Amino acid sequence: MKNLVTKLLTGTITEEEKEQLYELLKNPENRKVLEEHIRDDHDLNLAMQKNDTDTAFGRVVREISHKQRPVRKLFPGILKYAAAVIVLLGLVFWFNRYFPSREDRGGLVPKNELITIDLGNGKTRTIDPSQSGQLTGVTGNVVAVQQQDLLSYTSDGPEKEEEYNTIKIPYGKRFSVKLSDGTVVHLNAGTELTYPVRFSKQHPRTVSLRGEAFFEVSKDREHPFIVTAEELDVRVLGTKFNVSVYPEDEVTDVVLLEGAVAMSLQENDSSPATVLAPGNKGTLYHTGKTISVTEVPVNIYTAWMNGELVFRSMPFDDILKKLERHYNVEIENTNVSLGKELFNASFNEVPIDSVLSFFSDVHKINFEIKDNKVFIR
Repeated sequence: MKNLVTKLLTGTITEEEKEQLYELLKNPENRKVLEEHIRDDHDLNLAMQKNDTDTAFGRVVREISHKQRPVRKLFPGILKYAAAVIVLLGLVFWFNRYFPSREDRGGLVPKNELITIDLGNGKTRTIDPSQSGQLTGVTGNVVAVQQQDLLSYTSDGPEKEEEYNTIKIPYGKRFSVKLSDGTVVHLNAGTELTYPVRFSKQHPRTVSLRGEAFFEVSKDREHPFIVTAEELDVRVLGTKFNVSVYPEDEVTDVVLLEGAVAMSLQENDSSPATVLAPGNKGTLYHTGKTISVTEVPVNIYTAWMNGELVFRSMPFDDILKKLERHYNVEIENTNVSLGKELFNASFNEVPIDSVLSFFSDVHKINFEIKDNKVFIR
């Protein structure tokens, strides 16, 4: 149901999905879920919307009156509990009227850049996530097989000096790599991962990350898995965790879902490692070189793997950074005070135009698109 509400807000819902949502509202438990979702995920104060309910409902009735099917009328009791959805539908009506489609207004067109792999011998390959194929190593032998958005490295072959690849994911795209030990790494937009084509049996399994990735590490007690994230090392045996280490961010975050990980500063081997338990987020502050640990809802930090954007009490400037990475667009905000304000919002695979329209209509944030760049004043 949350997905349907988000579609209502962003203008991507179908007529059939509207009917489905109304049916769901007949269940009192679903009404509670709806109210919580609107309050927590979309930062809307329903109490402030009461005066607009009648107007919004009128718009809803007109909107769902479709030539291809009869209009289904809401029960009076349902109307009271569905006020939030009615307001959202009113917002959708507003979006359609005042924010025309990209084609109609010559709007923002995200850049489309290629995923690349540096082979370590001066050569670079491009990857098309819609295709399948094979990747050859320095000597010409097949080292990996691509099945669309997953590149799987083989563990076969003789033991030799380690050969490294670096995969680079541009803004606006995601990709996954299965390393030679079976570890799967999901890579977010704007991410670089350097790793051996085949892990050596003589050393720990070590990879280098810049950006954001979710790791599903294959267990091997004799060969610990180490993620080098700029000045931080994350050491594990077998587990699932997320690392965010973008160079423009002030912190590096490690969020643990399963197992255990140890965080340690590379420049201070004498200090004890910080160990995380499932549900913990370890944060390294770059300026003070300190690490803090807090309990968090981990789904917020892994939603990006499903193409979702989830913001919780996040400064607007940080939201803009994530939008730039996710959509591969340029956004300039000259409103300093606005950049520090905190917002809650969730978006499920919607175009950038819909996200901008949400902030403009709900939070009265004005934006202008000029030369394929977003300007916020």
